Amino acid sequence: MMLPELPPEVAAEKKYDTVVSSGQSALNALLTLNGGAILAFLTFIGHLVDNRIVPREGVNGLVIALAMFIVGTFLAVLAYGMIFLTNVYSRINLLERSDRLFKTTVTLGFASITFFLFGSAQAVRTFWLIARLLSP
Repeated sequence: MMLPELPPEVAAEKKYDTVVSSGQSALNALLTLNGGAILAFLTFIGHLVDNRIVPREGVNGLVIALAMFIVGTFLAVLAYGMIFLTNVYSRINLLERSDRLFKTTVTLGFASITFFLFGSAQAVRTFWLIARLLSP
């Protein structure tokens, strides 16, 4: 009985390229998520200020949420830089440094999403506060 032929092993370089492109896609999503939140939030705040809707008590919460989105965006951009350095160190066979930078990149990605989540939670809390203050 003849055994079916097994597919050839995927080359290590192809696996590495897949990991890098997946990481870049994830960081692109984080950058888009946080950057989009900043744009939407600034537009919303501008509308509230133009129409003098924001009570003084709500301003601090809006500023805190906006700051969290900005930090999340910065961390995603920093993680992009870490990907570049990870690739450089990997290419010149400094694998220990490459591994550390890879772990740093992953940590920065998780920190970016964490700041987005906390910024979103802060924004929702502030919107509830503003709604209660403005309701008759």
